[in-house]
Amino acid sequence: MLGRVFGRNKKTEADPEPAENPAAEADDAHGRRGVTESKGRPTPSRRQQEAARHQPLVPKDRKAAKVNERQARREDRLYAQRRMASGDERYLPQRDRGAQRAFIRDWVDARFCMAEMLMPIAILALVFMLIPTGLQEIGMAAFYALLVMVVLDSLLMVTGLKRAVRNKFGTVQSGSGFYALTRSINWRSTRMPRPRVRRGQRPS
Repeated sequence: MLGRVFGRNKKTEADPEPAENPAAEADDAHGRRGVTESKGRPTPSRRQQEAARHQPLVPKDRKAAKVNERQARREDRLYAQRRMASGDERYLPQRDRGAQRAFIRDWVDARFCMAEMLMPIAILALVFMLIPTGLQEIGMAAFYALLVMVVLDSLLMVTGLKRAVRNKFGTVQSGSGFYALTRSINWRSTRMPRPRVRRGQRPS
């Protein structure tokens, strides 16, 4: 009995084996506790977080918000128009894009086109037709004569233009003649994109 008692005392007096710590193992597997990976951006301050939480989804002054939005759209539209007028490819319509189109615009802008006078001639002819005198016949004759000159000048322009485009690029893009005619009819000051060459300054 004493031996059993002493034996139990020896077992109880022996140092127990250290218990496993699951939290420590988790820390070893995943790194030190309390350390998080970087987010790649600075952590917002408490004041910024509170301001974001209290920011209303719908603005208080809807009228002012609409005015600001309308002003922003107007500024974007004006900026796009300025870039288009300067010839920026990113803001040009599809029909105006490309090196050949830019060359055609320079070719047309470098010469005086009789087609520019088509609208003033038509207005003068209309005025002469309203005058109840013998000037009607003279006005109509002058109108038809100038119209023939416009047609001949446009044909010469398109012919020379296609020859120049073929020499520079090897091929002529489809619709080049019509594109040149539609630009030549407009007054030089109203053409878009704006002319970038002076009259007589033929593109090379």
